[in-house]
Amino acid sequence: MSALGERPALDAYRAAVRGGAWRGPTRAVAPGHVQCNLVVLPVRWAQGFGAWCAANPAVAPVLARSLPGDPRLPALGAEVDVRTDLPRYRVFRDGAEVDVRDDLLELWDDELVAFAFGCSFSLEEALRRAGVDLAYERRGFGGAIYRSARETVAAGGFAAPLVVSMRPLARADAELAVAVSRRLPQLHGAPVHVGDPAALGIDLDDPLDAIGAVSVADGEVPVFWACGVTPQLALAAARPPLAMTHLSAHMLVCDLRLDDL
Repeated sequence: MSALGERPALDAYRAAVRGGAWRGPTRAVAPGHVQCNLVVLPVRWAQGFGAWCAANPAVAPVLARSLPGDPRLPALGAEVDVRTDLPRYRVFRDGAEVDVRDDLLELWDDELVAFAFGCSFSLEEALRRAGVDLAYERRGFGGAIYRSARETVAAGGFAAPLVVSMRPLARADAELAVAVSRRLPQLHGAPVHVGDPAALGIDLDDPLDAIGAVSVADGEVPVFWACGVTPQLALAAARPPLAMTHLSAHMLVCDLRLDDL
């Protein structure tokens, strides 16, 4: 990851990303600062994608949208630059991933629009503050994402199956987590399901991605939230000529603070 340690302050973290010293996941970096998923696509596709986000607010709760050609997102911080401030980016052409990059400087042009929306990494911090015991962290597990059998609401020419993130919690903590996350719609809001993975068509042993080995201990139940990777499946289906996103778990860390939400 970086010589900065696991939880650098925002300025040090951002400098490390821009300088190439940090290319790892952003889970738990710069505590107190909101983390965001990212989607960048041509302006002629932005209206349709924005309509899909509005139809699926738990999936893509938009916190900021750039002007065409402008890589800045002032609502998230005066210094934020979406071309350089994520550790890793995915690049899609005609719906297919063609590259994973450290920045978007060579790809940026005046026809691009960026969308940033809330991330469950920030929701995890809110859960910790509320006293939810994230015991899975002590086992070296940082959550997993799955493609579910549910569909998002189609809108604006975009559609996708729902991707969910899973965190295992004791039953009492799951109830508290539901109450806390319901108050934070900007961070995906309340879970879409608690309990049986089969109800979502999910095999816990077959994640799309995971941080550490998937672990659900005795006395815990899997809790599933809508996930910001879902838009990447929507891009793959809609096939815009060019699109860029965050790489899973490699988020945009903002000046905006969790307390501001």
